[in-house]
Amino acid sequence: MKAKKSTIPRALNTGSRMVCADNTGARMVQVISVDRFHGVRRRQPCLGIGDMATVSVKKGTPEMRRKLEKAVVIRQRKEFRRPNGLRVSFEDNAMVIVNERGEPKGTEIKGPVPREVAERFPKIASMATTIV
Repeated sequence: MKAKKSTIPRALNTGSRMVCADNTGARMVQVISVDRFHGVRRRQPCLGIGDMATVSVKKGTPEMRRKLEKAVVIRQRKEFRRPNGLRVSFEDNAMVIVNERGEPKGTEIKGPVPREVAERFPKIASMATTIV
């Protein structure tokens, strides 16, 4: 029997600014494009928890600023429902900068990480302080 998967609402649009929750030197990132997004004509690409995107670093150390990087959403304010009925939401929207294979560039992640992201990106799960 196949396990049920929670459906994540895609609540973050392109152009959204989010906190960077790792120690790479970036503090604020802006979403430029969403990877693997197959949308409808003239629909704004959007993303949710566990989605990868290309981001521009807006605030951070001088060597990180104005660079294009790949990042994964690890928290979103919009609540989502798990198959067991539990509703999960976070107090902020946050991303972690990763490489092309989904491995984090930093060495630590601040704040909680949901189980959905931990299953999809095991390297992020191993660095997370708490998994919700």
